[in-house]
Amino acid sequence: MTTREPDSGASLRRTWVKRFATLLACWLATWVFASWLQLRPRPIGLLAAAGLLFAVCWWAAERRLDWDPAEWEGDPMGRRMRTGSDSRISYLRRQIEDASVPKDSGANASATGLQGILRDLALDRLRLRAAEGGAAQVPDDAALLAHADPRLAEYLSARPAPPVSRQTVNDIINRIEAL
Repeated sequence: MTTREPDSGASLRRTWVKRFATLLACWLATWVFASWLQLRPRPIGLLAAAGLLFAVCWWAAERRLDWDPAEWEGDPMGRRMRTGSDSRISYLRRQIEDASVPKDSGANASATGLQGILRDLALDRLRLRAAEGGAAQVPDDAALLAHADPRLAEYLSARPAPPVSRQTVNDIINRIEAL
C-alpha cells in the first residue's frame, strides 16, 4: 500500500483552485450547450449536479492511491472453462438412445451397458444407505437389490437387458434417486 506525503498549504490551495476552476468551466460549457439546444437548464441545479459529480470523482481519485494494486498471477490459459460438453453425459445420452431401439439379434449391447451403469448407481446408493444406517455388515448386491423397489430390482436383474424408452429410463432414475 502506498502512502502519500502530507500536502503543504500552498499545494493544497492550488489543488482546490484547479478543481474549482475545472468545475466552473465544465458547468459553464454544459450550461451553454444545453441552452443552445433550447433545453432551458436551471443554472443552480446544473451547478449542484456538476458539483456532486465532481466531488465523487475527486473523492475516488484521492482514495485510489490507498487501494492495493490488482495482481494478475497465474496462467490464464489454465483457468479457461471447458467449452465442450461433458463426455460422460454424451456417452450416457448415446447409451439411452441406443438402448431404446430393440435389436433384431436379441442381445442389445447398449441396453446391457445402460443396465449395468444404472445397476452400479443403484447399488452405490443402497450401500451408502446401509452404511449410514449403522449396519455392521453390508449385505451382498443380490440382497440389496431384493430389498429395493420391486420394479427397479426387476429391471436391474433382467437377463437379457430389455430395451427401454426414455420415459422408462426417467422412471428408473427417479426410483434410484428415491433410494
